[in-house]
Amino acid sequence: MRIYKVLDLFLILCYVLIPLNLISGEESGNYTDYKVQEFTHKDLMKWESSGKGIIANGSHKQLIMSETDSSKGIMIISPEIYGKSVILSYDVMTLRPATVLIVEFLAHNKENFDLELPDNYDGNVNYLFKNVNMYMFAFHNAAHNKPGPFIRKYPEPGMEPLVKANMQYLQSGIYYNVELGKIDEKLFLKIDGKTALETTDSNPFLGGKVILRIRGTAHETASCLIRNVKIYSRE
Repeated sequence: MRIYKVLDLFLILCYVLIPLNLISGEESGNYTDYKVQEFTHKDLMKWESSGKGIIANGSHKQLIMSETDSSKGIMIISPEIYGKSVILSYDVMTLRPATVLIVEFLAHNKENFDLELPDNYDGNVNYLFKNVNMYMFAFHNAAHNKPGPFIRKYPEPGMEPLVKANMQYLQSGIYYNVELGKIDEKLFLKIDGKTALETTDSNPFLGGKVILRIRGTAHETASCLIRNVKIYSRE
């Protein structure tokens, strides 16, 4: 009888512990085997910027991104080129409801996965659509009359999403943690730790830069606050 109780206890422990051991750092969100870079608001002000607007050092360790009148979008571009597996995590608060939040991911137009934009580039997204290889993660886009976040890939399939959601996750005036990335062939988007989108790309991009972009619609200018930016990368 005692032997059976010991055996039962052993099986219970196996049932509980083995799945925990099978959870990788990627699945748990720890990314323990990745290189991690943390960027303060002051660090982000050193990133290259494009478009008409304001990139400013806000109070309380926050970065301010804001369009000005007649803007066609404003964005900041990572100085570093990232490789096969990359995850971006940051907190963002939209300050105006008509603000559209986008990350252009692994953006490049050179063979070495670098990104070069014209000196007179005005921030217009149509230029990116036609001249840059990238994944587009759009996750605060109700003002574009979209039902929820989506991921696109350019140049192909372009305007047809790889995957899309049918509910919105973000509201204005509230900080959310956004985590998105590519792990080998897997693409995903999480909002406050909850998976909003997940798909695979059998022919994925193998490198590029990270772009944080905002754009207003309905004749409104976009603005947001950003903090706690982290990029995890692994070859």
